[in-house]
Amino acid sequence: MKRILLAVLGLLGILAAVLVVNTLRVPKPAAAAGQSESLAIDAPAAAARLAGAIRFQTVSVQSGAPIDTAAFLGLHEYLMQTYPAAHAAMRREVQGSLSLLYTWQGADTTAAPIVLMGHLDVVPVTEENRAEWLHAPFGGDVAEGFVWGRGTLDDKSTVVAILEAVESMAAAGLKPARTVYLAFGHDEEVGGRYGARVLVDTLVARGVKPALVIDEGGFLASDVVPGLKGMAAIVGVAEKGYISLKLTSRSAGGHSSMPPTRTSVGALSAALDRLVQQPFPASLDGPTEKMVAAVAPWVPFAPRLALANLWLTEPLVMKALQKSPMGNALTRTTTAPTMLNAGVKDNVLPPEATAVVNFRIRPGETRESVIARVRDIVNDTMIDVSPRDSATTDPSGVSRTDGPAYHLIERTIRAVVPDKPVPVVPYLVMGGTDAKYWSAHSDQVYRFLAAPISASDVPRVHGVNERIGVEAFGTAVEFFARLLRGLDQLSQ
Repeated sequence: MKRILLAVLGLLGILAAVLVVNTLRVPKPAAAAGQSESLAIDAPAAAARLAGAIRFQTVSVQSGAPIDTAAFLGLHEYLMQTYPAAHAAMRREVQGSLSLLYTWQGADTTAAPIVLMGHLDVVPVTEENRAEWLHAPFGGDVAEGFVWGRGTLDDKSTVVAILEAVESMAAAGLKPARTVYLAFGHDEEVGGRYGARVLVDTLVARGVKPALVIDEGGFLASDVVPGLKGMAAIVGVAEKGYISLKLTSRSAGGHSSMPPTRTSVGALSAALDRLVQQPFPASLDGPTEKMVAAVAPWVPFAPRLALANLWLTEPLVMKALQKSPMGNALTRTTTAPTMLNAGVKDNVLPPEATAVVNFRIRPGETRESVIARVRDIVNDTMIDVSPRDSATTDPSGVSRTDGPAYHLIERTIRAVVPDKPVPVVPYLVMGGTDAKYWSAHSDQVYRFLAAPISASDVPRVHGVNERIGVEAFGTAVEFFARLLRGLDQLSQ
């Protein structure tokens, strides 16, 4: 018995040693970058120009519906008038009817170019909550240290920040070390099929093989990453796929005073409940595994020990992540019933009831695998499951975090926040971006806007009182200005 006890104690000692050694092998957090070469950014003036862009109601509505072409053309003209040096230095083309493609020839035309993306369109403002806006959603007000309005976070801020950076270089007579393409789509909010996809196809047809692509999708976020306190730069290295499925339940209908055992509404409700109660399996692989590895150096010893030993602790880490909606979404394909329709009168059994369920698909799964699983769970002859007529995509590829493109982004982020160490965390973008159209052509596609935001700002994206801080926008401008000036480092 004593030998068995000693053996158990010995094994526990070995296990403890392995856990500690793995924890000690976690790299130390990156130090603060220190002061970089001074780069003057007039944040209030840049914010005022962003405010001007916000006033154009470039709204994307349901795919295929008419849009306000005049608003987009007005924004095009505004950008030309506001950034004359940039437009003189670059070749401008209109693609896909309302999207913009700029070519800025670099000093070394043999070097692989970069592509900077953004989109001109915004989501609508619902009439139901328009009264909740503190400033008119298309007023472009600058007040209380913020620029207010639809598009300040998603995504005219990216477009204007890029043009601010180009304007400052072009006005000074500077050229980038390599060619730069600016690709600004006009329909990202409804899938980007006639904007970004056309822009990407055009560049691919011209033989463009970018060394770096940057689009929207990440921020300098405070207290947003699960388990990580304070500011972190969350850089999207992949994005989820998208599909909405329509569930249609049919029955004979009739008078509500004599309902059958199963009605169309009852069958549909039960099916939705089964879908919600049987979520897709969770996993830490892919971009979420990269995120966990990047977070590990920045957390205290106990959580670092857990993150460094996933071979043993993965169930605990998964449980901790799934306590928050964001953490849960990072680990699995999500299931979200979003639309319901049935009935015309309270005493009439509807012969048909429908629901739309939206799925954001994690890498490793596909639209086909989602449809198959949903049909298996629903498993009801009364209910038909079919893809809804909307934009659908598989998950993007996962971009590298060990190459020069990602390292340039890291260095540039730390240069704009020189006074403190900032974790740079790769993550899985849960929404969609135009960058997905590059996925088939490059593994160096990233999603990031260097604008500091807090957790309270996240609901403002597509929500009420969307806004961006004046100084935060200045930081975004500085990021692109430093990135464009540092393109000679892209091969390092």
